[in-house]
Amino acid sequence: MKERILSRWSFLRILWLVMGVGITIQAISERNFLMLLPGIYFVFGAIANIGCFAGTCATGYVRDDRTQKERAISDVEYEEVGSKN
Repeated sequence: MKERILSRWSFLRILWLVMGVGITIQAISERNFLMLLPGIYFVFGAIANIGCFAGTCATGYVRDDRTQKERAISDVEYEEVGSKN
């Protein structure tokens, strides 16, 4: 978790953090506790790098650049058929 918090900071992640802190402070100062939820979501998501912040999803997804036809061809399994002697 420490590595996730301290690494891979981008401009958009910092922007989400700043927006979240701003929304949270504004919600607390105006006592609008319903707006506190999105503020906390933005802050927590930016710090923990959880969620999709403009394409920086932390899902562990590995992009597969093969076309659908290439995937279909490589996924074919063959079964050896025995012949009668």
